Amino acid sequence: MQRIHLRTVLAEIDQHEENGQGRAFSLQYFKTDGTRGRKPAARKGGLSGVGPAASPTSGGFRYKVKEKGTLQLVDCETSQSFALKICLLTHFNGQRILHA
Repeated sequence: MQRIHLRTVLAEIDQHEENGQGRAFSLQYFKTDGTRGRKPAARKGGLSGVGPAASPTSGGFRYKVKEKGTLQLVDCETSQSFALKICLLTHFNGQRILHA
């Protein structure tokens, strides 16, 4: 199984397509209750809006990652916003995430 560093995952999530939306990717993760979760198609965005805002008042992607350790994402299939703790991520596009 291929492996990928967390910093690379975060950089990939922050990429945009030509239409301005975030790129779609798949994730596997642990839920806070200890069960496994999976999103076959997700993209950057969510409650904070789509796009990389850097200021703390805008609540954008970079601020959430830096201050909260949380990714604000959107499920591409249902268009529902959700948040994931970075430390609970296990796989990105089928590759195991290395947190160290």
